Amino acid sequence: MLKEKYPSTENTRAILQNNLKAIRLILNWTSSDLGNLIGVTKQTISNLEKQNNRLTKLHYIALRTVIDFEIENLKKTDRDRADRAEMLLNFFDESEKYAVSENKSIDFEQISEVSSLIAATSTVKLASKIMGPLAPIIGAPVVAALMNSKDKK
Repeated sequence: MLKEKYPSTENTRAILQNNLKAIRLILNWTSSDLGNLIGVTKQTISNLEKQNNRLTKLHYIALRTVIDFEIENLKKTDRDRADRAEMLLNFFDESEKYAVSENKSIDFEQISEVSSLIAATSTVKLASKIMGPLAPIIGAPVVAALMNSKDKK
C-alpha cells in the first residue's frame, strides 16, 4: 500500500479549514491568490473559511501542497515568514497528536485562537514568546514539541 504524503482525518481537515485564514495571512495570500493556486474560485475559499462547505480530502491535499511549496520558497527570501507558517502547521499537527494521545477531544476554538495569535505576530521570535505562557492552556507537550521543532532550524 502506498503511503500518503498528506494523510488526513476529519479532524486534520477541520483544523486546517478552521485556520485557513491565519495561514493565508502569514503567507500574504488573498482568497483569490489561494484559489488560483489550487484551481478553485475565490468564492470557494471564502466558503471554506466561513465553514459553508467542508474541506474535502482533495482540497486538503491541494492546500498542503501549495502551502508547503510556498514555505520552501519563502525559506530563500523571507525565512521568518516561512518559520511562522511552519510553526502554525506544526502546531496543528501537535495539537491533534496530543489530543489523541491524551484521549481528549480536539479544542478547535482554542487552536483557532492560538493560530490567530501566531498569524498576528510579526516575527517567529514573538510567536515563540506567545507559545510559552500558553503551555498550561494548550498542553505542555504541544509547546515542547513546537519549541523543539523551532530550535532544530
